[in-house]
Amino acid sequence: MSPAGGIELWHRSCWDARDIPALPVAIHVAPRVISKRLVRGVVGAVAGSMLIGMVLANYAWLDVAPPPPASLVAIAYDGAPEPVAMQTHVVAAEVMPARLAHVDNPLEARYPVPVDEVGTPLDEQYPTLRAWTHPVTASAELMPEQVSRHFGTPRLGVEVPRPECGEGHCGVDLDGPIGRPIVAVADGVIVRVERHEMGLDGKSGRYVRIAHDDGTLTAYMHLDDVAEDIQVGDHVAAGQYVGTLGATATYGAPAHLHFSLEIPNHAGSQTDSTDTRYVDPAPFLVRSDIAPTPIRRHAVKPAT
Repeated sequence: MSPAGGIELWHRSCWDARDIPALPVAIHVAPRVISKRLVRGVVGAVAGSMLIGMVLANYAWLDVAPPPPASLVAIAYDGAPEPVAMQTHVVAAEVMPARLAHVDNPLEARYPVPVDEVGTPLDEQYPTLRAWTHPVTASAELMPEQVSRHFGTPRLGVEVPRPECGEGHCGVDLDGPIGRPIVAVADGVIVRVERHEMGLDGKSGRYVRIAHDDGTLTAYMHLDDVAEDIQVGDHVAAGQYVGTLGATATYGAPAHLHFSLEIPNHAGSQTDSTDTRYVDPAPFLVRSDIAPTPIRRHAVKPAT
């Protein structure tokens, strides 16, 4: 019976020790283990904060306002591809190269268009040198590879050497079989026709000489035959038939067309002038077009 009048039940050992003061009990708490996931989360949060700070600092340094936060409500997608704009910066002193209108192929680069004393290309002074029709139809070559057939190579028996020809060959020898059609390289007027087999000098054979609209002259020598209907004064067009390739007055040499180009020393009309100088026709031959067949039509006769 307790002093308060209640009934208490005691174990015998506890009753005997009821008046002994109780000793404090030490409580051991195990240290908390931090998980690797928590560490990665903290490190990621710190790195993200640093990245955001760098971006904001970059906008502040460039004095550019950061983009506003995107809202799905404000985005309207119409299905069209979004244009991409790229900002370019060009230094004030930088010179942008001009776009090339024409790039020479290796053969054209080998034979550049000559220029005069002040640097003007010859085909600017004489426009008919542009867009030639190759004189040998269906030719397998624009320009022969054999050097002995080139302009300026030595020639034996030249009685009156021309300095501009290297005191040798004043033209280009173009290959082909006997009978291959030969055509005018550009519009012009026939100023000389030689139908004698050996020619007047015994070296040119049958040939035709044409004066073109800008005063240049071209000659077609060693022809096997000359077109029957052409005569001095007739007007012919580029690509028009003037004769056939041959071997007249070649003295045993293979059949070929000796083709030459002359430039007037003084501006003049379309005449059979000898006040000229020879020029290597190679730069204009390699830029010409080879016609598969000649234009066969009657030459335009001079007005009477």
